[in-house]
This record gives sequence, structure tokens and C-alpha cells, in this order.
Amino acid sequence: MGTFLKSFDRNEKLSDMRKSKRKPNERYQSALTVHTPKLPPTPGQIRQRAHEIYLARGGAAGRELDDWLQAERELKAGKNPFSTD
Repeated sequence: MGTFLKSFDRNEKLSDMRKSKRKPNERYQSALTVHTPKLPPTPGQIRQRAHEIYLARGGAAGRELDDWLQAERELKAGKNPFSTD
């Protein structure tokens, strides 16, 4: 009789799962979400963006620091007008 109850329990759970409106992979997901912190831009990313800014303003010399700081600000804020994303 104990085997019958175990079988009945299992079938009931399967039936409940079939009735669920959630997708199979959503049924067992935890309510907690893990958020990964956003990493700061690397010097290489800043360098690339600063070069893009330099080219966009015509390649005039003398504003390298301004280009670098602007690139750093944009990347930290998640802005990149030339991004292909």
C-alpha cells in the first residue's frame, strides 16, 4: 500500500506540473536574481572611444585629455553614440 501512495503522490505532482502555465525551465527558478556589478571601462576601451571622438571632431591635435575624459565619462555612463550594439 505504501508503494501505491508514493506512486499517487508522484502522479499528482506531474499533473500539477502539466497544468502550470509557466515554461518548464521557469518552474524551478529561484525568486532571487543575481546581479553582477558593472565593471569600469578598461584603459583600452577608453583609448578606443577617445580615438573615435578625436576622429569625429576632425583629428585636430591639442585636445587629447579632453577626448580621454569625455570617453571615460561616456563609457562609465553606458553611452556610446558610435556603438554597433
